[in-house]
Amino acid sequence: MDSTIRPWLDEHVEGSQFPGYDGKMIQYYCAENPSPKGIIVMLHGFCGFFGKYHEVMYNFYEHGYSVYFMEHRGHGLSYRPVKDPSMVDITSFDEYVEDVKCFINAVVGPDAEMHAAAPSFEKLPVFLYAHSMGGCIGTMFLEKYPDVFRAAILTSPMLKINFGTIPLWKMKIIALGTRLLGWNDKFVPGQGGFTGKSDLAGSGASCQARYDYSFEMRTDPESGGKYTMNGASCRWARASLKATLGLDKKEAELSMPILICQAGNDTYVMNDAEDKLASTAKCARLVRFPEAKHEIYNAEGDILRKYYEAMFAFLDENC
Repeated sequence: MDSTIRPWLDEHVEGSQFPGYDGKMIQYYCAENPSPKGIIVMLHGFCGFFGKYHEVMYNFYEHGYSVYFMEHRGHGLSYRPVKDPSMVDITSFDEYVEDVKCFINAVVGPDAEMHAAAPSFEKLPVFLYAHSMGGCIGTMFLEKYPDVFRAAILTSPMLKINFGTIPLWKMKIIALGTRLLGWNDKFVPGQGGFTGKSDLAGSGASCQARYDYSFEMRTDPESGGKYTMNGASCRWARASLKATLGLDKKEAELSMPILICQAGNDTYVMNDAEDKLASTAKCARLVRFPEAKHEIYNAEGDILRKYYEAMFAFLDENC
């Protein structure tokens, strides 16, 4: 990572900000390939940030794509609605969706200022890569704006949250209770601030080296706590529940090609919702990685090789 990825980042990746749907500033990063086959927009997961996806962006770039990555509000260097740097907060997932639309319009699309002098840009296919929470946001975006992306990769998408042994009806009552009690910017019970303690086993990653790479950024004092997202506010939890419950209402209308990458050992999201999307959406197909944990991109060996092979083949066939 240090010998390959970091030098590439310094040479090829630029970072800046754009105004979100309400004018709040959202951080993004881009790597523009000099001879792109297409464009990939990346949406990260809950408590994610750019550092967790350096290798993914590098591999997409090396395969011939220009890549754009945004840090959702409440994450990384983007606008934070609450003061606690460990807390992720949102009122509605529609805010995330509209931020993505602003990203497309202001930075990625053919009419964006940075591409005004490149008429060939508008002919390039634009793809979506979305992980976990980003997969929920991405699916909502595809349902609302079906003509933006030619195809989409949803990797361990958060279509249904894994609540363990707690049934959905009870989660709805708990969510209602937090609203009635005015628990908005309080942590969800059982979650809390960033402790700075490494925990590969309890994470969504399975590769120690890849886990350590991004964890060092989280604990780096020079980052100023910008990467210490660790838990959800009760307001975020209610918004996520509403978002996931509303996804399947338009799944059958999705007509663009969709590749769903499913982790067999996922303890964060429920695979049955991914199975349902694969069978309901018109051009969706599912690839299962039986031994993978939630963050398939943070695996190693055959899992990681097959993951990229599946994604590259899907992208190339839809170019």
